[in-house]
Amino acid sequence: MGNLSNLLHGTIRWTLLFMLLLLAGNSQTLTAQVVKDQLSQNVTHATTSKKHVDSLLKLANTKKDTATADAMRLFYLGMEDARMLKYNNGVAHALAGLAMCYNNNNEKDKALSCERMALHYCEDNPEGLEMQLNVYLFMSQTFYYKGKYDSSAFYRYTALDVLEAHNIKDTKMQTRVYCSLLDFWLNINENIQNDMHIQQVMGHVNNLVDSAKVKKDTMGLVLLYFYKAGYFNNILQNDSARAYCAAAIQMGKTKKMSASMEAGLLINTGLTYLDDKNPAPAIRYLEKAKALFPPNNHIRNRHQIFADICIGQGYLMQQQYSKAVAITLPALKDAEDRHMIHLLIGRGNQVLADAYEALGQYKKAAAYRKAYNIVRDSMMKVEKLELVYNLEMKYRIADKNKELAEKQLAITRNESRIKTKNMLIIAVSSGLLLILLVSLLIYRNNLHKQKLQLEKIRNLRQELQISNLQAMIAGEEKERSRIARDLHDGMGGTLGTIRTRLSAIFRRHTTTDVTEDFREVLQLLEEASIELRKTAHNLMPEILLQEGLIKATALFCERVNKGHTLEVNFQSLGICTGLSAEAELTIYRVIQELIHNILKHANAKHAIVQIACYETQLAVTVEDDGNGMLTNAQSDGIGLKTIRERVNSLSGFLHIDSVPGEGTSVHIEIGIKQNNTSRHAYQTSDC
Repeated sequence: MGNLSNLLHGTIRWTLLFMLLLLAGNSQTLTAQVVKDQLSQNVTHATTSKKHVDSLLKLANTKKDTATADAMRLFYLGMEDARMLKYNNGVAHALAGLAMCYNNNNEKDKALSCERMALHYCEDNPEGLEMQLNVYLFMSQTFYYKGKYDSSAFYRYTALDVLEAHNIKDTKMQTRVYCSLLDFWLNINENIQNDMHIQQVMGHVNNLVDSAKVKKDTMGLVLLYFYKAGYFNNILQNDSARAYCAAAIQMGKTKKMSASMEAGLLINTGLTYLDDKNPAPAIRYLEKAKALFPPNNHIRNRHQIFADICIGQGYLMQQQYSKAVAITLPALKDAEDRHMIHLLIGRGNQVLADAYEALGQYKKAAAYRKAYNIVRDSMMKVEKLELVYNLEMKYRIADKNKELAEKQLAITRNESRIKTKNMLIIAVSSGLLLILLVSLLIYRNNLHKQKLQLEKIRNLRQELQISNLQAMIAGEEKERSRIARDLHDGMGGTLGTIRTRLSAIFRRHTTTDVTEDFREVLQLLEEASIELRKTAHNLMPEILLQEGLIKATALFCERVNKGHTLEVNFQSLGICTGLSAEAELTIYRVIQELIHNILKHANAKHAIVQIACYETQLAVTVEDDGNGMLTNAQSDGIGLKTIRERVNSLSGFLHIDSVPGEGTSVHIEIGIKQNNTSRHAYQTSDC
């Protein structure tokens, strides 16, 4: 078993799978009656079209593996129709199909003859280029199985030259070419992980994977993942190989991929488990691959034959020798009858030799061992050819590099002469360009300085305007404070004294006639004192200085509710810190002015005052359900102008949103300096 593992390494298995995928077709057999109907249908057509030829060739292509003779008749018929139409690409397609049929019959020389003829019929258009690439790849496979590896490599690289010469960007065509190159190098070299050619091709394959992901080309990814799995299988990273196979199977199911592709992925997954000496899951995956094709088909699919031989190897690992013989023997006979590649036949002979030897049937074991040794000797010859080919490829690459170097030297000399002739022009142009560049830089610098200067002037004007507003507001507040003190200390004291004296007189000289008059006078004095105190507090509210903006505003709203029909709802969010006393007073005056405007002009029933304090910003919102107003700044009255000036003095933002008949909403935002971490709390009160 050690010899089998070393001889039939992953590179051989991937050659088998590539050939199976290239040549596999529909597993259903084309009966004589179907062919007869198809031929009859072609005869009855009065005219033949390119579409009809393509349809005929497509039908033949699906039958080339299971009904080779019938497929060849259809290819010949399609070729004659294409020649009659002078449809050269159709002729090339038919010849390529015939070549694959001859390959199925192990007639390699006839296959090569058809492939060479097909090249002459490929037209100079995208369809013809694609056909030309496919023919080169078919030829490379034919030469590979003839044992001519240098010719096989030549035609693969010829396909690559066509791809690059015509700058073909079609990812499907690129995928075929680079995957074919990867398949070749995986099967021709032993030191896969460090091989320069394989790493170069893997770079292209990885780029194609990225492109397919971007374009969401699911089937392209399936094929690319198949070959990436082959790469990881060959460098003995079977977990990665299985991961790519599983991903390809999952994606392929969404696009209904062909049974041949899915079978190839399942078989490869099973082979990785055989490599790991884990036959149970290997047999399970191989059975799944077989189940994709009709079990009662009298001509078994190539995947079924390959899967049976591998299942036999799995039974051999499980020491179920009779089962290994029972499944491998008919599969090997089918492989020999259908001229399947010698690598697969060698695997079957090895399995049978080991199984018969374990069963004690040494004569049969010796016969199959001899057949296996023939294949082994052939492979030893292959190894020598691989060595020769590698040397040839190195010389070929060296010659190509030398030719490229000579061309590059000639180009360099021409460029040097051109540079010498144009040196003066370049020097003069460079000088002019330098002068122009310096001039532009100087102009740009001056323009930038002018902009900075204008910006400074605008900033100074704004600062001056804000200073004037702040000075004016400070003066107003001082005057309000003076009037408030005079009212409170002067007139307030006088009214208090008068009320006290009248109360004393009322107690000493009360009579029936004057009692009601005295009481009325005292009541009027009491009301006058209260109004005087309200006026004084409005002019300079002490609670604002003692308790801050939130409580002063809440008290103001409460007073408005008690003295008017307007219902004011006050809300606050957060705790305002970092505001100066002057800023709090200015904001308080703005709120006062907005509420007074609502009372005077809005004819509203409800209003909302909201103060929200954040870390670096204070927001004030005043809304009502009144008459609304015009929001144009040019139509502002004295009150709104005063409000705008006060907000500007704090470098704030004022926005008024009003619709006539639907109320008004005023929103103010003012930046604040936060010294301490604020504690957010939500307060609400119906003032």
